[in-house]
Amino acid sequence: MTQAFYTAISGMAAGQNKVTVVADNIANMNTIGFKASSVNFSDIYYRTASTGQAPTGTLGGINPKQTGIGVQTASIQRDFSSGTTLTTGLNTDLFINGSSFFTVASPTVEILYTRDGNFSVDANGNLVTSAGYKVLGTDQSLNTKSSTVPIKIPTYINTVTTPSTSAQMGNKMLSDLNGIKSGGITNGDFSIVTIAADGSEATKKVTVNSNMTVNKLVEAINNANAGVKATVNEDGTISVVAKDPTATPNFKLVNGTSNVVTQLSFGKMDATGTIQTDVINYHQTIGEGTPGSSAAQNYTSIAINENGIIEVKYGNNDSMSVMQDPDDPESVIFKYTLNDGTIIIGKDLTINDSLVDPANFQLQMVSFVNPQGLTAAGSNTYSSGPNCGMALYGCINSAAFGNIKSGILEGSNVDLASEFADMVTSQRLIEANSRVFDTTNQILQTLSQLGR
Repeated sequence: MTQAFYTAISGMAAGQNKVTVVADNIANMNTIGFKASSVNFSDIYYRTASTGQAPTGTLGGINPKQTGIGVQTASIQRDFSSGTTLTTGLNTDLFINGSSFFTVASPTVEILYTRDGNFSVDANGNLVTSAGYKVLGTDQSLNTKSSTVPIKIPTYINTVTTPSTSAQMGNKMLSDLNGIKSGGITNGDFSIVTIAADGSEATKKVTVNSNMTVNKLVEAINNANAGVKATVNEDGTISVVAKDPTATPNFKLVNGTSNVVTQLSFGKMDATGTIQTDVINYHQTIGEGTPGSSAAQNYTSIAINENGIIEVKYGNNDSMSVMQDPDDPESVIFKYTLNDGTIIIGKDLTINDSLVDPANFQLQMVSFVNPQGLTAAGSNTYSSGPNCGMALYGCINSAAFGNIKSGILEGSNVDLASEFADMVTSQRLIEANSRVFDTTNQILQTLSQLGR
């Protein structure tokens, strides 16, 4: 008879566990990125009076006789489905459209994981959570080990922009020129049209390949027998003039199947009879900001795009970021964009190594085989557990991680109606088991009085 006491107690304990989980869910219904938990129960084991008997020729089968001895909490599972979306409009508030996590470093430099994208930039340029944990970045697409590089934006820089010299320009391929517009240079041809004094025109075509160097382009123009001469100037421009202005007083450059004329910004003929490009290639040097320097620039804002790449804008409206390395698609390289839209990368861009790392400009994400195996660590973070499986780290532009929405936060996924229903059923569970406890107590009291 006393076993009924312990069976009822296990039922009340199970009900109390569920009430505790429900209370935590409701308490965190407005917590950013919070994931609700649910409780599952199972029976414990049975006292077996008889295992039963198989049927025989003269007697039917007999079922086993077992008495259960209570209930236990089988599991407490966290629901990692997406929560509600909360629009904030802040560039540093991020929502993960997918099942991955942001990675952050605790004060003890432990790698933790979070869905809470409520980030901000501190006084030192670190991207941090609301608890002050540093958000981690990466320069790798996929990896099985976490980066430990925190995202730290250079808040004060020195910038020096110079046009390429004629020697630097001459050996660059047309496709590598950083002053051309989006779309690049198409292969094909363009025309040199010379206009005689009587108005008659003569056309010569020049074949262009985007992988040819500037020197090769100049050589092709000079070999076209169109009465013009091209040169690369010391300020990074290309000039085209008539060899004999008296014989051919006028000429023009016209796109053909190639768009090279407009892409290199060959303008109209000036008063000296010269057609010249704009500066179409630059060298950019970036170092630590020096107070009082005319080249020094303060950071004014950051933007984070869907693939987790951060772009930092400065007071002169230039911006610094990263892009996929054309020579190594698994990593990223620096990208500097002038306020006129010119993009400078590769050897044309020199950045002080101690100032910034490419990993500072791309959020690191992580996904798990079994996210329910993560262990809650407080402050809206999780740590890895023995049953979460292999962690895959990388950047958001890999298909494993979904994408990011800026200006939106992920609210909790607590369903208040379900929580109230669970609370009521838990209350009834406790009440019913207390009745069993009370009934068992009364039976034992009756038995103890039989001998009086």
